[in-house]
Amino acid sequence: MANRDKSFTVNIIPHDATRSRREWIISGKKLVVFRSLAVLVLLAVLGSVVVLSTGTAEFTRTAELRERNSLLVDSLAMARELNRRLDSIELELQEIRNTRAVIENLATAGVSGEYPE
Repeated sequence: MANRDKSFTVNIIPHDATRSRREWIISGKKLVVFRSLAVLVLLAVLGSVVVLSTGTAEFTRTAELRERNSLLVDSLAMARELNRRLDSIELELQEIRNTRAVIENLATAGVSGEYPE
């Protein structure tokens, strides 16, 4: 079995035919550095994918704020409903007061000071 060449070749072939083709052969210490950089770039990409997929502290904070906002909206709707009910009760009480005033006026209008009770 023949010894395998432990080098890496990078070819850059431009679309434009007037430009020259470039070729780099990476071997020895340069190949070790290139592989180390490739592994570091791969780890950085994987790390960023993990961070984005699981969410960061900012994303969880906005989720907490959305949940709190939802609770506040529900409580505001409940407060508005209670306020509407109180307004309705106040209107009914005002009608009762008006009716009572009319009844008291009718009762006092029929009583004169000349006839003792």
